[in-house]
Amino acid sequence: MVSFFSRDRAGGSSFSGRTQLLMVGLLCLLPSSFLITEPAYSQDRPLRIIVFGAHPDDCEIRAGGTAALWARHGCKVKFVSVTNGDIGHWGMAGGALAQRRTREVQEAAKILGITTEVLDIHDGELLPTLENRRLMTRLIREWDADIVIGHRPNDYHPD
Repeated sequence: MVSFFSRDRAGGSSFSGRTQLLMVGLLCLLPSSFLITEPAYSQDRPLRIIVFGAHPDDCEIRAGGTAALWARHGCKVKFVSVTNGDIGHWGMAGGALAQRRTREVQEAAKILGITTEVLDIHDGELLPTLENRRLMTRLIREWDADIVIGHRPNDYHPD
């Protein structure tokens, strides 16, 4: 399994957050023929990719185009929003906002040709608990992910 935006086995970061974003950006500029030239992984099993974002819309904004390319080439892609996005809007909050943002990412997933899931954790309240680590591990294993993509490990925001 490959993990982008994470620490290496020795505990150090292999690239800075800015360098990682630049690398992903450069990959997005390549023609799709450079990204995947043959059916993904094998004829029997497509490459499976899971992308974690803090809030509904993070994955879509940062990896939507690439996910659409992967899906078009036969990969199975899943976006996971680890919070429900129930705050952070100028005019609404709570359950109504969480439901709206969930509908928006579900519609985006249909357009991109991927799968999506929004976890019911309040925005701004994601904690590094054993329960949450188990939840993320379970999601990765259930998806049977070959590639795991997430945020950089050092960020000012708790989510």
